[in-house]
Amino acid sequence: MTSLYITPKAWKQIELSVRNNPSLETGGILMGYALNDKEWLITYASDPGPKAVRHPNAILFDDDHLRRLVRKLSRRQRWQYIGDWHSHTIKRLTPSKGDRRTIWTKANQSLYMSSSPIMLIVGLNRQDKLQARAFILENSLREVEKIELATRRSLRQRDGKSP
Repeated sequence: MTSLYITPKAWKQIELSVRNNPSLETGGILMGYALNDKEWLITYASDPGPKAVRHPNAILFDDDHLRRLVRKLSRRQRWQYIGDWHSHTIKRLTPSKGDRRTIWTKANQSLYMSSSPIMLIVGLNRQDKLQARAFILENSLREVEKIELATRRSLRQRDGKSP
């Protein structure tokens, strides 16, 4: 089972960005590291960058800004590029054709260099609560089975250690 753990700080970064203007898509990069072959920890989620163009049904990231950010965070932390996140303004959190094209393109760009990039799609539900679905690109794009807020306790339990 593929699992994605997100630190509370990264989740808050995503939520603040979405709530800033929920009528326009937003997004950014996901940084963190693999816990093993089937589990990833997201420790940082960026905004789309100062020159990003946001629309109700699309976002164009500020790619130059995000590439510089990936280089900077990769050098300073033990983090690596894990994938991208973006919001949908509609209730369906399913990858569009454009979303699919983007993840395939980034998987082959040397700067991003993720053999299994993750796409996290978020949106506000009818109760105004942030929800998420994640997809991973391996041989094909498939849904991540488990997304969980990472706490020290949940990560210890994941390892089979008692709290």
